[in-house]
Amino acid sequence: MAAERLNSTDEMLSRAADVLGSTRIVQVLWQFREPVPLHALQAEWHRLNRGRLSRRAVASALPGARRSWIQAHNDEALDVTEVPLTDHTMTDWTDRQVSAPLPAGSGSLWRLAAAPYDGGSLVSLTVPHFRCDGLGIFGAIGSGRDPAERTTPSPAGDALDLAGQLAEAALATARWLPRTLASPAARARIGAALKSPTAGTTPPAAPRFFSSAIAEVDATQWQNRAEASGGTVNSLFVEIAANLVRTAVRGGTDIPVDIGIPMTLRRSEHDPRANALVVLPLTVPGGPASYTDLRPTRQATKKLLRSAGEHSSTLVPEALWHLLPGVLAHRLKNPGAQQTDVVASNFGQVPHTVAKFAERQAAGVALRTMNVPGVLPDKARLRASLCLVRNGDLMTVTATGMPDHFGDSASLRRLVDEELTAWGLPPHRWWGATTHRAKEA
Repeated sequence: MAAERLNSTDEMLSRAADVLGSTRIVQVLWQFREPVPLHALQAEWHRLNRGRLSRRAVASALPGARRSWIQAHNDEALDVTEVPLTDHTMTDWTDRQVSAPLPAGSGSLWRLAAAPYDGGSLVSLTVPHFRCDGLGIFGAIGSGRDPAERTTPSPAGDALDLAGQLAEAALATARWLPRTLASPAARARIGAALKSPTAGTTPPAAPRFFSSAIAEVDATQWQNRAEASGGTVNSLFVEIAANLVRTAVRGGTDIPVDIGIPMTLRRSEHDPRANALVVLPLTVPGGPASYTDLRPTRQATKKLLRSAGEHSSTLVPEALWHLLPGVLAHRLKNPGAQQTDVVASNFGQVPHTVAKFAERQAAGVALRTMNVPGVLPDKARLRASLCLVRNGDLMTVTATGMPDHFGDSASLRRLVDEELTAWGLPPHRWWGATTHRAKEA
């Protein structure tokens, strides 16, 4: 068995922190109606440590060969808070979990934390995006039950990988170069990417840590509303993301909105790749928020996904990209999520191996992505990020947004609630959901 090599998306994400000055963190949150005992959390920590979350990248013996993933031990201990959380302190606690340092090159690979909340427990798992994307984390959570043997990289394996990279790069370049030379637009795009950035004359902006909101919506109502408007579950989600930017960022002006649409490259649910999502930019009209016809957004999304492929993340063939020096490699990648206005990540159905955590069925599951210490507004266009998961008969929407536009978390929650209500989708509070719904009834 050959060593598992890092792909181009792994490499891009591992370098992004140096360029953008922040690390993107993926957080999975579970809410349980009953307290989760300490021994169950400890057993879950050890199980996760046997799986794909606990691995690190090691350099190859030969220049040009790709780095490899190897098994590693997580040095970040389980963190259990004894003081019960309240509706007022829950957001601060989840933000603290995201902000806990998990630096590249350290032994702190991921972080599992828990706290008493609403008569039960709130559990958080945070993982740096360069280690795993959201779908990869879902797969990795279940991988500790049957850990796979990983082959340690060897000089012979590195030589074989380098030879394969050189052969693939030569073949791909031979096909790619004539098309590029014949296309003025392609040449101009690569030329612009290779130009050195102009040095800024103003002090760099401070990073903005995003505000956050989580809401639950009945899944059947979501499906029915989407179909009644000529769309799908996903196109409704994309339109909701666009409306939040139209309202809070654009102020109703006609400036178009660029939405990052993640597309999975995984061939099956058993695909072990750490990162296999390509973010594709979808441009939709600006103007006021729209709540009627989803057909244009649905058609534009389908067209975008059909035109994309395995090598949509780089401006040159991926095999050639891997052989380039770091500075050139960074300039010759597609802009990605950070250079869109908003990212709308639909992760679909929560797998049963995730919904049942620590041998208990979760009452609620949410997923969000956050930049730590925050987004630098002069280096990245990203102003909001939305994640959608389905757990049972509920859709859970997590929205994060730059406070310059969306205000604090309470303000963002009001905006999200108003947006969902405008679609005829009554939102419920994800935190304290059981207690609050009982009061509402």
